[in-house]
Amino acid sequence: MVKGKQLNSILILGALAIFGIIVLQLYWLALAWQIKNREFDERLNISLRHIAEQMAVKNDIKLPKKGLIEKLSPNEYLVNYNDVIKPDILEDYLIRELDVIEPGLKFEYAVYDCFTDDLIYGNCCGIEEKTKKKILKRLPNIEKYTYYFIVRFPDKRLFLLSNLKLFILLGLFAIIVVFVYIYVVATLFRQRKLSELQKDFVDNMTHEFKTPLTSIKLAADVISKSKEISKNTRLVKYSNIIKKQSEKLTKHIEILLDLIRSDKKFDLKLEEIELGNFIKNLVLGLEHELESKNTIIDIKIPEKEIFIKADKYHLNNIIYNIIDNSIKYNENERKVINITIENMDDYYDLSIEDNGVGIPEENIKDIFKKFYRIQKEDIHNVKGFGLGLYYVKNIIKLHNWNIEVKSKLKQGTKFIIHIK
Repeated sequence: MVKGKQLNSILILGALAIFGIIVLQLYWLALAWQIKNREFDERLNISLRHIAEQMAVKNDIKLPKKGLIEKLSPNEYLVNYNDVIKPDILEDYLIRELDVIEPGLKFEYAVYDCFTDDLIYGNCCGIEEKTKKKILKRLPNIEKYTYYFIVRFPDKRLFLLSNLKLFILLGLFAIIVVFVYIYVVATLFRQRKLSELQKDFVDNMTHEFKTPLTSIKLAADVISKSKEISKNTRLVKYSNIIKKQSEKLTKHIEILLDLIRSDKKFDLKLEEIELGNFIKNLVLGLEHELESKNTIIDIKIPEKEIFIKADKYHLNNIIYNIIDNSIKYNENERKVINITIENMDDYYDLSIEDNGVGIPEENIKDIFKKFYRIQKEDIHNVKGFGLGLYYVKNIIKLHNWNIEVKSKLKQGTKFIIHIK
């Protein structure tokens, strides 16, 4: 599970990465706009120069060597022709030349009349009549030129944007990623807060349970040892039931507390343990429970002593949890569990194998998940919270060990703990 500081670091790095992507997208979009704008200007200059040269040849005049074309604004261009211009001939040239840049490119033009000192407006070529009045406007009068014409492109921005569709789509995608990231971050923080509240609640609840359970256990001990009760076999039986059930419930609460602590980081109390004797003593302590559930545990361990570094309390719990599952998920009248230790040179294999109902292959990968329980008709009535194997996996991971599961339906399950 990702801890608070790790989560904050991941979120900060994610935010920086997304910010960098957005900045990069904006940079490339601006750069692409400049390139397309410059490309448009270059192609337009070539076309306007070609128009002026064709008209000059036809009218046998010389064009000015400098200042032939001037850009008045982002979408207005002036051509200093230096002679009388016929609007109808100019329009024909404009339509043919500008169609090379973009078929159907919308433009308007005006020719300066030096006799009236005014601009003679031409046609709004390529523009619909309903928008003609909105687009047509008085173009600037340039005093320093005698004969010239002006070409204006009212839809130049839209034309350039249409050539930047890919960059715009990438920009929109980046914006969507930002919103998704913000939503995920908000969800993560909300879930973390709920998870912390849940852990605090369970922690407090289990501690509240432990006090009365301890009192019940002590009371049952006192009752079972009293002379009056010891004479009554029925009361002795009931007092033993109270004692055993309180011990069982206490064990469940301890495991639940360990699960809460295992989600956080806590230190194991590692000590040197002789694994063979440890398992024998554990099984010996379960003798009464195994007898009542018609279960036999067969232990096969090497004659040579095997010493490992482990937390005794938690090692006891993980082996007990696996044995408990082997008994619960077993419908055979005679339940058999084989515990084997094998020396694998670099590590030891502690195997716990049963002859139970088995686990479907598709469910094996999920059995160590928190609260996960296999929903099958033949085993869904087994009592439990789906926490035992989750706890086992966490403790094994904290020891830097590994666990492997092999199972076949109706044949049994084998848990193999690889102990370094």
